[in-house]
Amino acid sequence: MVRLVVGEDAAQKLNYISVTIDTVSRRINEISQNISEQVVDEIKKSPSFAIQLDESTDVSLSTQLLVFARYMVVGDFKVEFLFCKTLDTTTRAQDVLEIVNNFFDVNGLDWVHLVGVTTDGAPAMLSSRSGFQALVKQHAPLVTRVHCFNHREALA
Repeated sequence: MVRLVVGEDAAQKLNYISVTIDTVSRRINEISQNISEQVVDEIKKSPSFAIQLDESTDVSLSTQLLVFARYMVVGDFKVEFLFCKTLDTTTRAQDVLEIVNNFFDVNGLDWVHLVGVTTDGAPAMLSSRSGFQALVKQHAPLVTRVHCFNHREALA
């Protein structure tokens, strides 16, 4: 295909590029890590940020925690995927908080700058005493808590 589109010289140069499974996998991981670092750097430069969480079960019946971030960049809001982690044991609020807190610690994100948390209606997320939102309030007392109703819209 390259030979037809750009010529013989370009096709020959491609023969020198390593495309083993390990190389492709490594490059995908490097790109993913780089994008994650860019998002975290933008969040750190933003005066405040909010997160939206959802736990979901994939096709292998493994529970995944998906976290998105909303923050400001050059006077405009930006929404980016922050991370996806497997919930190995249970989906209790404490487990979710531990994963989010660990991500914040590893990446140098400060709870003080967190101004909003959006979760679904699961008891582990919303419970006023022991839900994830209540636990976040202990780290970021000024955080605004929001209940997401996207799932109901999708069902309707």
